[in-house]
Amino acid sequence: MTRKRILAAAVVVLTFCVAVGSAGGRSNDSSASASVVLSPLIGAASNDVQQVTYGGKMGFHLDASNTGTSTFNHLVIVVDSPDSAGFSDASRSECVRDSKIATRMVCKLVQMKPTDQPFSVDLRFTAPGSGPATGLTINTTSSLTTDAQTQGNSGNNGTQSFPGTTVPTTLIPSDGNKVVKTFARGKESLTTGATLSQHSQFTMPNGLLNNLYGVDSSVEETTGTPLCTDCPIFATDLSIPASLLGISESPFSPTNFFTFTITLLPDGVPQKYTPTGLYHDGALVPMCSDSDLGVNGTHACLTSLQTKNYKQKGIVAVGKADKNGRFGFG
Repeated sequence: MTRKRILAAAVVVLTFCVAVGSAGGRSNDSSASASVVLSPLIGAASNDVQQVTYGGKMGFHLDASNTGTSTFNHLVIVVDSPDSAGFSDASRSECVRDSKIATRMVCKLVQMKPTDQPFSVDLRFTAPGSGPATGLTINTTSSLTTDAQTQGNSGNNGTQSFPGTTVPTTLIPSDGNKVVKTFARGKESLTTGATLSQHSQFTMPNGLLNNLYGVDSSVEETTGTPLCTDCPIFATDLSIPASLLGISESPFSPTNFFTFTITLLPDGVPQKYTPTGLYHDGALVPMCSDSDLGVNGTHACLTSLQTKNYKQKGIVAVGKADKNGRFGFG
């Protein structure tokens, strides 16, 4: 089961039968009801509340269905993140940014019958670029508005609205560009601060396997126990939980990989250090020419490794991978 399905299943599906003022003086359709379920596509391990850094992408999945006996006509599905989060993109062409409100996505449908399959869409909003150092929680809401007409009774026709679920998102600071957390997709990069002693860039492939719209992704530049006595203390932690799924479920493969560049600046090079290469989860990363992805269980390999005059120029490792993990120089 994909992460998207796991998170979506965790959301309690709420069905609402709400009657509001009718259009044109006609009564609302009491037989009309709808289920509108918005769920997060990034979740913290403890509580499934999605968390992104300021300026990152917030990922959502929405299911909307007609759960009554009336046919819905002229539907408008709305997802709104009013706390300065702008709508970014969606997996369906029916869903676009509201022409007047940048924080709102609207999906316009001609009709939805009770027997129709749910309308499903993946979507993203861009979080505000800055905020309190202590973090910020914003709420993204969903709703459906429709002209509902009971079959065989043209006099019972009105505009009705059905509220859906609300999803909280916690925005966190990047700690001086040491942390990047986002819902990433095609060709997008996760890039940490270029002035950090060790910094990195990870770039997604053009598309993701298994019909995934995007992936929960984070990078953190940290320190830890060095790989040898004189090795650097710096490490880069890449977390893409979906990359740990089986071959048939992961969005990556030896032919559909993400790329990376990891740089250790001269100020991060210990005085007695002699580089042996880049390590991935404690194992030396081979050159791709020696062991390409998928060969002998290789999940990361290097296309180039710059070590010349490393005490003055630093070390730069460039490569590709299909699995996350911890990267560091040894």
